[in-house]
Amino acid sequence: MAGSPIRIAMDRGRSAIDSRTALREWKRRDDSLPQHVGVFVYFGSGEQYLYQIRDWLTPLAALAERVPVAIVVRDPRVALALTAMTPLPVLLARWLADIDRLMNTYLPDVVLYVNQNVSNFDVLAYARPQHVFLSHGESDKVYMVSNQAKAYDLTFVAGQAAVDRYTEALHDFDTDSKLRIIGRPQLHVPESPPDDLPPTDLPRTVVYAPTTEGSAAPMEYGSLASHGVEMVQGLLADGGYRVIFRPHPQAGRRLTAHANAVRKITALLSAAPGGHYVDSTPRFGWQRDVADALVCDISAVAVDWLTTGKPLVITRPVQPLAPILSGGMLAALPLLSVERSGAIVEALEQAAGPEEIAQLGRWAEYYFAAGDVGTFVDAVLELAGRTAEGTM
Repeated sequence: MAGSPIRIAMDRGRSAIDSRTALREWKRRDDSLPQHVGVFVYFGSGEQYLYQIRDWLTPLAALAERVPVAIVVRDPRVALALTAMTPLPVLLARWLADIDRLMNTYLPDVVLYVNQNVSNFDVLAYARPQHVFLSHGESDKVYMVSNQAKAYDLTFVAGQAAVDRYTEALHDFDTDSKLRIIGRPQLHVPESPPDDLPPTDLPRTVVYAPTTEGSAAPMEYGSLASHGVEMVQGLLADGGYRVIFRPHPQAGRRLTAHANAVRKITALLSAAPGGHYVDSTPRFGWQRDVADALVCDISAVAVDWLTTGKPLVITRPVQPLAPILSGGMLAALPLLSVERSGAIVEALEQAAGPEEIAQLGRWAEYYFAAGDVGTFVDAVLELAGRTAEGTM
């Protein structure tokens, strides 16, 4: 029923009711408004996309130690959820008039964006601040070379791979002036495994982290409905792997087949001994330390894994409209086809070869420049100072 007209109508009805309830609760709060804000973080999406900003909360908290930061949202449910996640002030701007009031009251020097929500353009209309696109991960999805990058004053990228990706994909886009390499701050944020992660006596742990089926066919990189069940069955049949199953938070929202695959894999792991785990923790971080290998799709998870130096298997999307970008690791890595889903153990063994592991290290240097949370903070502060000087 996922994605059906009836389901969509029911969800929208519940959503409207929840939004009104959340707005009443938000209005009852007695939070004092910040007196000064130098940096806005704009997040115009719904609560189902909170994972996109959650990954930035620790770097943003570090930034807030140097300059006042506030998060601007459009949905009262998102506002309530974020106040439970972060001490950063959250400002609700439901209407364009609210955006105008905030922009002209606080006169922020910098506005940061973590996704390409169409409502970003409501804020991009204001010329005073520096507008910076952060994204919510580094990957080889076509999303990462959106022509919308031209709308921002600057895009922060993780390394040379992103620069080359933009150079190849976009017309009349000056990467020297429009891109700033800062590394991947989130890779330097330590994170402990969850308390409910069970122990295992199996010799190896593999993470299977499929991405979402996307909002349309060109973003259907997810392997749940094509590869997922057969791969997990192969891992369980081998008997040597504890499986940590981490489906994307949006998996199965649009396509029923993906939702069904999540349920079937969850049932398979629940019924099997060995300490298997269905992972719904907020961030992808602790898994890099706990696991011995990763199986995933074309996504940011695959790129983040490069720094571990551990075996990596990436699936080939079955959707012909989902583009596989040329260049980078996708040009050299043997993507696992749906026909070979049952040979996942063999694929993992091949990925553990010495040359394959050495190649991961070379790719890690290509995708990620040196840079941590402090690098991000310094880059934003430099832009804030540039804006302030220009308005004196």
